[in-house]
Amino acid sequence: MENIVVFGGGLHANVCIDIIEKESIYKIVGIIDSVAPVGAELYGYKVLGRQEELNALQLEYKFSSGLIAIGDNYSRSFLHDFIRSIQPDFKFINAIHPSAIIGRNVKIGIGNVIMAGVILNPDSEIEDFCILNTGAQLEHNSFMGSFSHLSAGSVTGGKVKIGRFSTITLNVTILDRLTIGENTVVGSGSVVLKDLPDNVLAYGNPARIVRMREPGEKFLKSM
Repeated sequence: MENIVVFGGGLHANVCIDIIEKESIYKIVGIIDSVAPVGAELYGYKVLGRQEELNALQLEYKFSSGLIAIGDNYSRSFLHDFIRSIQPDFKFINAIHPSAIIGRNVKIGIGNVIMAGVILNPDSEIEDFCILNTGAQLEHNSFMGSFSHLSAGSVTGGKVKIGRFSTITLNVTILDRLTIGENTVVGSGSVVLKDLPDNVLAYGNPARIVRMREPGEKFLKSM
């Protein structure tokens, strides 16, 4: 099996590691994290060092690929950019749970995490470094832009477009043929009946815009 590393040692990494182990395609040689003590064990794997040490760690542990296991969209993007600045050709893998259902003509980019029970119906497309949490459903001909996030239990209708850096949180329903702009967050349990623009927080049934959001703004409680 190909050696890989996991970038990030937070809670999201725990789920990513479980998926990678179940895929049985890659061998995790350790975790690279910016906070956890070097040498500590997280989720059964040793913390090898910091991302700034990538070149040296790669030589020592003989890996050329990895997965960014960070839940926040912008933090995932910042780390991606940093890694590319050190190694422009570094290879990012996808982590796809064996129970995920993937329809015909589905396009999946790189660096994505697709969790247990996810359904990707025909002709849908996921760009790069997206997260689809447990049981999420992306319907036919729908689209997720890079660094976006479809949380557990959320469902889209057909031909829905989710913009870059946007997050659809827990148990949201988006009706068919709607567009969610970039850097937009839809709150848990919402029902989206009409398009939402860029840079807003919206929630409710029906979902209504509550306030504007700044680029780079966090959405996770732990952040």
